[in-house]
Amino acid sequence: MGPLPWRQVGRSPARRLAWTAGLLALLVSTTARADVVDDAFARGNEAVAAGDLQAAVRHYEEAERLLPGRSAVLSFNLGTTYAQLGELGLATHHLRRALQAQARASADVSESAQRNLGIVRARAEVSAAANAAQIDRPETWRDALFAAVGAPEFGWLALGSGWLALALWLLRGRLGRRAPVGVITSVIGVLVAIYLVVGALHGYAVRSEAEAPQATVIAAKLEVREGPGSHRKVMFVVQGGSRVRVVDRGAGWLRIRLPDGLEGWAPQSDLRTSTEVPRRPQGSG
Repeated sequence: MGPLPWRQVGRSPARRLAWTAGLLALLVSTTARADVVDDAFARGNEAVAAGDLQAAVRHYEEAERLLPGRSAVLSFNLGTTYAQLGELGLATHHLRRALQAQARASADVSESAQRNLGIVRARAEVSAAANAAQIDRPETWRDALFAAVGAPEFGWLALGSGWLALALWLLRGRLGRRAPVGVITSVIGVLVAIYLVVGALHGYAVRSEAEAPQATVIAAKLEVREGPGSHRKVMFVVQGGSRVRVVDRGAGWLRIRLPDGLEGWAPQSDLRTSTEVPRRPQGSG
């Protein structure tokens, strides 16, 4: 496999987030934060250019902690840097974040993230085979569809369709003077269908994610035990970068489930959900 492509930009999306602030009272503080995020992002790019990938990770993670939102470019850079360091779990986590709807990735960032994620996945599969570790099955179009319908935009689409259908139904008498009643009825039927189908799918996806959120194994190899605690017996090992579902929680431990149904307990520190950002190291300012 060839080297992973690298993407650098002169300015991070934090600058654009700052200048789109609508309230004048918040503009100064928002711009100041954007400056700090941009500085951290620029230092990460400079560290990459200098070949210091560990420093690049520190700067990018600092920018991610401070960023008031989600940046596809920042997640992509973090994932690519971790991939170059051989950290397959963290690389997978950040590259997947770059592809989520909330990140609003451009076409070229999305394409690059998909390509790099494929490279990381291939490396993870080789590592899993060499170490007799479990690994999740490759993502399918159903997984992509399930993730997409859980996005807030689909919820708003369903809600908007429902309200529009109701408005047309209440105004059908007036509208009937300008358009055939059959056309109005057909439009209402389509809107109701969108409301019911999209709303049901969105609700199911949101509920499923809330009940059993997806997490990525960020450890190189995750030892899954029969109960919460390092003294419990190891049942199997999961390859870093695998997707799992969190089905129960204990004190510092999570009960996880692989797509094939295997379950067990693992340290919470070895897993990261898609909404988590790097924690500030203890003792740092």
